[in-house]
Amino acid sequence: MTISKSADNVHDLIARRRRERDRIPRHAVPDSGVPVSSTQERIWFGEMFNPGFGFYHVPATLRLRGPLDAQALDRALCEVIRRHEILRSTVAEVDGMPVQRVGDAPASVLRSVDLGDEPDAEAEAARMAADDILAPFDLRHGPLWRALLLRLGPDDHVLVLTFHHIVFDDPSFGIVGREVEALYTGAVGGATGTGSGEPMSLPDLDLQYTDFSLWQRERLRTEDVRSRLVDYWRRTLDGVPRLLDLPSDRPRPPHRRRAGRFHRSRLPGDVVASVRAVAREEGTTPFTVLLAAYGVLLSRYAGQADIVTAVPAAGRIRPELEALVGCFINIICLRLDLRGEPTFRELLRRVRHASVEGHDHEEMPFEELVRELHPQRPQSHTPLFQAGLGVRDNDGVFLSLPGVRASEFVPDVEVSHFDLMVDFSVDGDGMAGLWGYNDDLFDPATVEVLAEQFELLVAGACAHPDLPVGDLSLPPAPRPAESGTGGAEGPAAVLAERVRLTPDAPAVTTHAGTPSTGTSTSTYTGTATGTSSTGAPSAVTLTYAELDARAENLAPAVRRGAGPPAADSPDPAVWRYAHLKADVLDGRTEGAGAAPIADLASRIGLGVADTVLTFAPPTSGAFADAVLLALLHGAHLVTAPPEAARDAGRLRGLVADATVVHAPSAAWRLMLREGLPADRPFTALCDAATTPPALARELAAAIPTWTLYGEHWAAAHRVDPLAEPRRGVLLGEALAGTPIEVADRTGRPGAVGVPGEIHVGGTATGDRGRVLPDGSLELLGRFDRMFTVGGFRVDTDELARSLAGRPGVAEAAVDVRHDRLAAYVAGEGIDLTELTAHLPEYQLPGSVTVLDFLPRTAEGHIAHEELPSPEAPGEEGGHVPIEGGTEETVAGIWRELLGVEEIGASDGFLDLGGHSLTLARLSLRYEVAFGVEVELPDLLRHATVREQAALLDERRAQAGLAGEEAAS
Repeated sequence: MTISKSADNVHDLIARRRRERDRIPRHAVPDSGVPVSSTQERIWFGEMFNPGFGFYHVPATLRLRGPLDAQALDRALCEVIRRHEILRSTVAEVDGMPVQRVGDAPASVLRSVDLGDEPDAEAEAARMAADDILAPFDLRHGPLWRALLLRLGPDDHVLVLTFHHIVFDDPSFGIVGREVEALYTGAVGGATGTGSGEPMSLPDLDLQYTDFSLWQRERLRTEDVRSRLVDYWRRTLDGVPRLLDLPSDRPRPPHRRRAGRFHRSRLPGDVVASVRAVAREEGTTPFTVLLAAYGVLLSRYAGQADIVTAVPAAGRIRPELEALVGCFINIICLRLDLRGEPTFRELLRRVRHASVEGHDHEEMPFEELVRELHPQRPQSHTPLFQAGLGVRDNDGVFLSLPGVRASEFVPDVEVSHFDLMVDFSVDGDGMAGLWGYNDDLFDPATVEVLAEQFELLVAGACAHPDLPVGDLSLPPAPRPAESGTGGAEGPAAVLAERVRLTPDAPAVTTHAGTPSTGTSTSTYTGTATGTSSTGAPSAVTLTYAELDARAENLAPAVRRGAGPPAADSPDPAVWRYAHLKADVLDGRTEGAGAAPIADLASRIGLGVADTVLTFAPPTSGAFADAVLLALLHGAHLVTAPPEAARDAGRLRGLVADATVVHAPSAAWRLMLREGLPADRPFTALCDAATTPPALARELAAAIPTWTLYGEHWAAAHRVDPLAEPRRGVLLGEALAGTPIEVADRTGRPGAVGVPGEIHVGGTATGDRGRVLPDGSLELLGRFDRMFTVGGFRVDTDELARSLAGRPGVAEAAVDVRHDRLAAYVAGEGIDLTELTAHLPEYQLPGSVTVLDFLPRTAEGHIAHEELPSPEAPGEEGGHVPIEGGTEETVAGIWRELLGVEEIGASDGFLDLGGHSLTLARLSLRYEVAFGVEVELPDLLRHATVREQAALLDERRAQAGLAGEEAAS
């Protein structure tokens, strides 16, 4: 024997003895049960928090064509359930801890329904399958599986198997399929029909799932194992963004409200062939190629180069677990690094390295990882990741019975647990994609576009792997068709014709505001229509002839660069008209300036009989457009000083004769509160960027309402009062003749759905927006109003819109002060505690300052630099003392469970280190101490000492225990 051969034998011996020493031991299951595994614990907690959604149901539905022996199938399924104790298990709560208990084997499991007499048996089968899949499970009493056989015809069946995830995972289907096939074949004798009629026996299992649960718990308490795993993941995920900020269609609610939906796509054979070719070149797998392309897509949408994605891992880390049914699957958080503009090939190598390292440390259960790295448990999204991708190497058909042809049968069941999770599986020479998404956030059309763009990115990346990922192109959003609305004549010519036809018709009425401290270079007189408190005219009206004459006199001064006059004189409208005379229209050519306004007038139905009231500051582009809107169409323009928007009496007088009103949000709030004039309905024009969508919808429920976008109006949207709230602000379509598009970071036209900077007339606006699948525009906020606070990226304009939609708030602004969110509201104020039911936790302001009104710039935007600074949080982090009674009892229970002595009334249970198990124990302690039951979702939604104390007092009052003292 050679030395090398001898050494090999020694190494083999050492390896074999190590495997024997580390082998998972067998344990008897006591009647009291066995603690669940870490993965089961996560699922149990999730089911307690979101009962009835079907998030944790694992279904498989097969169409079986051919002679089927239903009794043999039933016996085979019974034997599989007998063999695998986990399929006979239930999960109960004992002393706040979930434990699994093993029950008896069933005598029959297969429920059969004959649909042969149904007029549309296939449709009825799909309906019944969906109902069966979504029917809730009782974790305490079981069973945690269901088997349904639907007979469509003599040799045509649909088999529906549904398991609860706490006892089953997707890889378990392969085990069940192989065992059922062997048992069924032995019973029916295969194709020859020589079987005994009884299921054959299979060798007993050496291990059961409870053995794994106990072994895993013990192993993760081992210092060297735990420290190796914790150190790796802490180092790998250090500093990652806490939220993947995909541009959702609707704001993220504080709690999940719906079950999710699916979109099905397909990667064609030629694309999959190119994926496999690149994978071979780089010595990696097709999954890695798809994951790298997925990272590029997420990066484009979220505007983030540092991304965490979820990747499912089988979790069967030991060979002896390969034959076990159960819930082993784990979630690996892979960090995708797109920083530094790598080529796709370089990104692929980074992703391959992250994947190899991640799978090498996949033994760390996700629940344990969350405890170690992210003690805060967000209620609005999954911690650490919000999107993921998986690839299966089969087509979903896991069962092959003799003489029976099986194919996948897809009922209408849509359940998705995460913001966005994509699963790919073999589909002929291509791959089928299943895009599960949170429909609290996303519209179906948005996800459909995502899937299409993913295919394009994959194809482009594989065709040009040496291109920087930022240069991988997506087709730009289609540009709106340009229109010649407005005719060949410019606005000056149109106005000249108006003067000729109706010289004595009222053109402009200017209402006086707060007296100006400055002086105007020119003084004009007109028809006084009232007096102010100082005796000066409160309003001056100019006819079209008077307006034209005064503008003619002022035009030479305008050509020499004369500035705008004071706001409380009749000069602003004259000055704007003089610009037309001087052929100067704020950077617009005459044709381009007239076309959008003519388009808007056509949309709202404006004519010579109308009166247009505007509160726009005279120096703003909106004022210039209001002048054009009225005068180009022979209407009467009425200008009001901005401060009149907050005076109820003046508002009533100003809107009395108006048919079109262009006003700020403060005026609309006041008008809605005081009551709109029922006898004189008018059309409302609002600024899209500053009017809260909730306010616009409330206004639209009473009168026709349009939102207008741009310093000069570039897009218009008719507000639908019944529309579901969106995260962004719908801008509608571009007004005719206005070049408006969303550009990527290089200035090139962006793709549909991908956020970028809005450009109007080729000029960047600083506004962040996107083109929606239907071609309309959506404003997402401003690039200079996005901040990172506590690891979360927050668009403060978006948050301000959310606050402005709350009762008692006339308008709102949000800034970042002292490294926390600071809210400013005009109105009655807002209750921070009440906001927890409406906003995700990372958007909750740290302070709220109530003002009479918000300061604004001359253009009407909020003057953030003039907002007062809230008091800095104290050194104790805003510690709020505990008040006696229920609060003290609650705090005492927290101290025992969390091992924390210093607890304030505003502290949160999860913020202090609580997790799923301690939260379950907290519920149990409350039941003992207060005599009332509080469900886990309620404890999460009422997170602080004070909130939980108030909740307990409310429950005790409902139970007639209000007068009793809580037990100590």
